[in-house]
Amino acid sequence: MENDVDRNIKCITCFLPKGAGIRLVEMLHNEKNIDSTNVHTGRGLRTVESVKDYGAWTEQDILTVIVSAEQAEEIFAFIFFEGELNKPAGGFIYQTSLIKASHYRLPDVEG
Repeated sequence: MENDVDRNIKCITCFLPKGAGIRLVEMLHNEKNIDSTNVHTGRGLRTVESVKDYGAWTEQDILTVIVSAEQAEEIFAFIFFEGELNKPAGGFIYQTSLIKASHYRLPDVEG
């Protein structure tokens, strides 16, 4: 269905301290009405603060959010500040363009 395909969209990706991703998913849903999110975990190297920290792996949350190009700057800033990426060892965030994405909706269920 061509009507269910967006072509002017962005993907925001964040690497966050473990546990921060789910909190941001909830905030994006409650405050921005955004449900196009995903969180999974991975391993990464934290910021080296001393010689003993060099090479120490940590678990991290990886958050991805798909938004329209019109929303992208607002949501990027929201995640940056609410996720505390502006603080030391807060994480890493970047944004990319996507060629297209499909809308997936749950059917309305009468109860």
